[in-house]
Amino acid sequence: MIPIDPQNETAYSFVVFGASGRLSKRKIFPALWALYRDNRLPQGTKIFTFSRTKLHTSKYRLQCVPYMGLDKERDQKKYNSFWTNVHCVQGEYDNAADYAMLGEAMAMQETKHKMIYANRIFYLAIPPIIFDNITLNLVRKCKSEKGWNRIVIEKPFGRNDLTYRPYQLNLCQSFNESQIYMIDHYLSRRVMQNLFALRFANRIWSDSFNNNQIAAVMITVKNEKHVSGDYFNIYGIIRDMMTNHMMQLLTMVAMDQPFDNDVEDMRNERYRVLKDIPTVDMTDVVLGQYRNNFMESDPEKVGYTEHSYIPMDSLTPTYAMVVLKIKNKRWSDVPFILRAGKAMNETKTEVRIQYKSVESDLYHPSELDIRNELVLRLAPYEEIFMRVQLKKPGEELCLQDTEINMSVNEKSLKLPSNYASLLLDIFNGNQTFFMRTDEQCEIWRIFSGVLNAIDVERPKPFLYDYGSRGPIPAYRKAERSGFVFFAPDNWHESKDTLAFTVKSSRQPTTNNSRFVSARPSRMQTPKESTLKFA
Repeated sequence: MIPIDPQNETAYSFVVFGASGRLSKRKIFPALWALYRDNRLPQGTKIFTFSRTKLHTSKYRLQCVPYMGLDKERDQKKYNSFWTNVHCVQGEYDNAADYAMLGEAMAMQETKHKMIYANRIFYLAIPPIIFDNITLNLVRKCKSEKGWNRIVIEKPFGRNDLTYRPYQLNLCQSFNESQIYMIDHYLSRRVMQNLFALRFANRIWSDSFNNNQIAAVMITVKNEKHVSGDYFNIYGIIRDMMTNHMMQLLTMVAMDQPFDNDVEDMRNERYRVLKDIPTVDMTDVVLGQYRNNFMESDPEKVGYTEHSYIPMDSLTPTYAMVVLKIKNKRWSDVPFILRAGKAMNETKTEVRIQYKSVESDLYHPSELDIRNELVLRLAPYEEIFMRVQLKKPGEELCLQDTEINMSVNEKSLKLPSNYASLLLDIFNGNQTFFMRTDEQCEIWRIFSGVLNAIDVERPKPFLYDYGSRGPIPAYRKAERSGFVFFAPDNWHESKDTLAFTVKSSRQPTTNNSRFVSARPSRMQTPKESTLKFA
């Protein structure tokens, strides 16, 4: 909790551009409210909305209620107090006079309580096509002269390298790199901090993160919800998830240990990883699009092109798998596989680091490729666990898959959500979990060739059923690249998928083998279903 300072002389203004949009109501304001409720916002913080739509605080607060997670008995009084700090400003994004009006509104609040210093945060929850007007007007009319200024940018960061470069140039001409925060609200800050501690503070893992020990790395973002709105059809799954969130996860897993515990050292190491990744082409990619499975009663759960807001001839992929290689001494020949999809069997975000199998026939037949895995799960709940082989209970020396939970129990601690934590980092000036503009430039170099090919050549994606695990060719592509899928013995949906599962899992087809790999259920949270094929 931030202590109350009666001598406080610093005012904070947090301005949300595009406040009438879904992102503001569903993500930004709930995070700001949570910080305010828990007394974590800096003292003297005032929140401003700026949008073309005329907003009234009394009505806007009601629109946000469904996403605020309110406790009627505990929060009512404080919720009312929170909204006394919110001020709505209407204006056009290309009208300098409206920015001057916003600047006056901030100055009025900053001087109201005789505060000397004024810090300002500008959160751009708007399409990138209008960034130029906003950044230029912010510099001319809204920047604080007696405190720091920071700008927060939401994805998508352009469409390809050609569109990103002028966007980057304009942004960097208006703000210094130390003032720019390219946010990823999917990122789990605590899981990444745990990864750094696990890897760099423990020899067993610091010595094993290399191509001598690791066979493959898979980063997965699956979402069981269908696409909503026409935004997705414009950008597609690769721009939506891979060119920001997933590549940031990749760099954090693959980076070398920074020379010092310094933000810029860490960002430099991430940048070096991106520089070592060759540009991908279509041979490295598998694309998919979900179709109607004709088993759902919900009228919204239909094929992608059956949605009213999607063109019937759309070939926009709703699923993609991309195999990347890192051409450096540490990771040479280790595939980094990114896969993301909509309307799938579950919602899950995880990093699965797969170790090479033991070169011994003592405990399992040589034809079985049994591997250990380090799994970092970011959603739907956070955990870190290791998948290992241990003896099965009983007298016989038979093996079973066991998971060693390495997560620290933080349930007793009152911690802000990941998104709220990132907002606190912005207030505190901590850019550790925010990409630099040159990092994003390298990401566009890696993906632009494939994205241009998809836009121009319009390849037909593989179809997969709504609620399934994605197109089978993607699993085969991952296998050929060096990843091994493991499945519990009791999973199957049909003879075809069972046969594929057995083959891809490298597991015996009967229980007569002396060393059968049988995966028991681990302790589950209420949200977790039975273990399924990855």
